[in-house]
Order: sequence, then structure tokens, then C-alpha cells
Amino acid sequence: MSPPGHAADVAAGRSIYTMHCAVCHGASGRPDAGSGVVKALGVMPADFSDPLFNSREPAGDWQMVVRHGGHSMGLAEQMPAHSETLSDEQVENVVAYVKSLVDTSAYPPGEMNLFLPIRTKKAFPEDEVVYHGRMTDNDGENTYKNILEIEKRVGRAGQLILELVHEKDAVTNELTEVEVGYKQALSWSSEYILSGAVVYAAPIDNPNSDGELQAYFAYGASLSDSWIFQGSLRFKMPIDKFSDGEAELAGIAHYVHSEWPRSVFPALEVVAVQPYRSSNGDLEWTAMPQVRVGLTKGGHVALNLGIEFPLSDQTWNRRYYVTLLWD
Repeated sequence: MSPPGHAADVAAGRSIYTMHCAVCHGASGRPDAGSGVVKALGVMPADFSDPLFNSREPAGDWQMVVRHGGHSMGLAEQMPAHSETLSDEQVENVVAYVKSLVDTSAYPPGEMNLFLPIRTKKAFPEDEVVYHGRMTDNDGENTYKNILEIEKRVGRAGQLILELVHEKDAVTNELTEVEVGYKQALSWSSEYILSGAVVYAAPIDNPNSDGELQAYFAYGASLSDSWIFQGSLRFKMPIDKFSDGEAELAGIAHYVHSEWPRSVFPALEVVAVQPYRSSNGDLEWTAMPQVRVGLTKGGHVALNLGIEFPLSDQTWNRRYYVTLLWD
């Protein structure tokens, strides 16, 4: 890596790009489909002039691709490795130049597309399909909850949300709820992101209920090269009676020890839930050690495993989580 305090030299990066990259990716960052070189590749090179694509891809991932080749991150093998021809400083310079080819200031940066937590809400607007599974260990019969979540990026900084909720307990084994919502990134930089969302949960198994309105703020930040933090504040408000709802504050810290996405990343998540109306008024605290396991080279398919422990007087013993995501 470059020495501490090194600032990328975009002008130097332009020279490197012209020499090594422009023949495939085009002088302006947009590949020419009619070019003989591009036709011979058999695959269309990345279009760096597309602001959505350019913004949502972290610079660190592109540096990995330049150094180690496309195959190293699960991308096209036609993208060659340059680790023997370019120094780390030159790699950072050329990626900085590629990032400058189009104005992406209206788009949240891909550096803030942080790991998906189990309970803490994620701030970055993304295209993801996620399966959430939860088993609650009770003194009596265990209960199960399965959620299929589909997230679709819209516009420059928005995301549509659709969730299908299935529950199984002693009396229920059915699809119980459909949730629809919208998330908007409100503020961001290369080091943090803040979003807000509104979700409506429509009950399927209870025709006498008008459902629940949820609203939350989500925050993510890069604390250092090795640590990232995410937090969310969510309010659940049953439409029939808002006072029966609850507020949830959640936070998680991930230890990012490797630049390779296909690794195991440990984390600790803490959640506090306060019912608006409670017999004793106490917060319900839980702690959840967990790991993220990258299943593909680029980390676009990943598995989360976690165990949640009650730290207050909850009615359950433990909860076991599994999350499988594809983005």
C-alpha cells in the first residue's frame, strides 16, 4: 500500500489509464462496442462513465481487480492482473482517475456499502435479495421466523423494500405479514452515510388488524482501516394503537481484518428495545456475536450466523440467526 498520508495523483493516473486501460475501456471510460479489441474480448468491459456503476463500486475493490485481475474478484478473466507492472501507488492513482471520469456527487459512494448486519438496519441503498431465518429457544416450544427481503435501488439514492414474513409456532405455520417500504439516503461522504426509511407491515393472518407503520434512521461509518460501525433507530407503531409499539436502538461493529471479501469477519451487535407501554418500563437488552462469511470471490453472496443472548428479563433463552444475501 501507499505510505500514510499519500494522496492519489489523478494526473498520473490518467497517463496510466491511457497506456494500460483505454484500449478496452475507452478513452472516456465508455467502451466502444464496435471496437475490434472489444469484440475480440468476448465480453463488454465495464462502463466507467455510468455514474451509478461508478459510484456504487468501492475504489478498494477496483484496486484489487487492477492488481490481481478480474478473476480474483469473480469477474471477467479477460481483465488482466497488473501487480507486476504497476506499483501500489500507481494502482491507487489510476483508480482515482477512473473515479473522476464522471460526477458521482449525487450518489452515495460504494465505500459505504457496508456488511449487512442481522438486526441493525443498513443505510446504503442497494439491490439485494436476502433470506433471514430465526429460531427462538423458549422454555416451551421453539418458534421460527423466516423472511424473504427484496431490495431494489431506485434513482440516485433511493431503495424500494419488499418483505414476506413466515412464522411457525404452536398454533401458526403460515405467511403472516407483507412489508413494503422506501429508504432514502439523506447524507453521505466517503466515511459515513445516513438514511431514513418508512415501512408499512400489512398483516395477512389477522383481518381485524390495520397493520403496523415502521420508521427508522440508519447510519454507517468507517472508523478505521480495520473497523466499521453501523447503527439504527427504529420506531414500530401499530396503526390500531400506537401506544402498543416499541422503539429499537441497534448497533454493530465489524472487524475488517482482510481486503479479500471471501473471508470470515467477526462482529458484535447490541440491541435495546423499549416498549412504549410496559409493565415495568425496563429496556430489553440483547447482545449478538456473529460472523459474516463471504461465499464468493467478490463477496456478493454472503452468509451471516449469529446467536443472540438476552441481557435483561426476556421471556426467551436464546435466538439463533442465519442470513443469506445476494447483491
